[in-house]
Amino acid sequence: MLNTLSKPKNVVDETDTIGGGIYLLDSDIYDMTIDTAWVGKSKGGAMSVNLVLTSGSKTLRTAIYITSGDAKGNKTTYTDKAGAEHYLPGFSQVDSMCLLAISKSITELDTTKKVIKVFDPAVSKEVPTKVDMIMDLLGATVKVGVLKQIVDKTAKNDRTGAYEPTGETREINEIDKFFRSRDGLTTAEIRAGEETATFHTTWETTYKGVTQNKAKGVSGAANRPQAGMPPQAGKPAPVASSMSN
Repeated sequence: MLNTLSKPKNVVDETDTIGGGIYLLDSDIYDMTIDTAWVGKSKGGAMSVNLVLTSGSKTLRTAIYITSGDAKGNKTTYTDKAGAEHYLPGFSQVDSMCLLAISKSITELDTTKKVIKVFDPAVSKEVPTKVDMIMDLLGATVKVGVLKQIVDKTAKNDRTGAYEPTGETREINEIDKFFRSRDGLTTAEIRAGEETATFHTTWETTYKGVTQNKAKGVSGAANRPQAGMPPQAGKPAPVASSMSN
């Protein structure tokens, strides 16, 4: 599956920038082992790399989308307003992880059919499932910049079919950056010939111990009164308190 991915020329490479699991991790950089890495597809045709990363007794599970869906051509890139072509953020993340962990691009890797337990929302439990496993990544190590975030809980609006904020929140972990295990360098620093892990320090200074509040609360259609009902004064969305590990 990965051989179909493309890395066209003249695409702007990933840069180092500071942007706005079983156990929830605090925001920090963790030394992690890639326990599982398999390729899947969404209903819309977008390709994902599904990861299980471990750090001691803690586990981080995530799916990172590396292509657009069928409607946008299943591409690894997008074009900005100025006409410059960039890799999708998810593709850059996974490609960076592969380069830092095993010195190979994601486009150079093969997959092997394996049966593992995967969570099935239809039955609300893990069931044996055949997946396309990226065997070369298993057991490799990488440093992972993990963010703890407060996000909206959403529910499907039966009228519009869209998922909208409910006013409640939850806490999640999100992978923000990968660093090389042995020295903390990023792919951008390695390409530039740097020998000091400057961005590792910058990331820690900016994010370590910080919980980002990404919740927007109920707005728009979710706040509209039902027909025949008087409008109600808006109420602020509750803010979740930090969870301890």
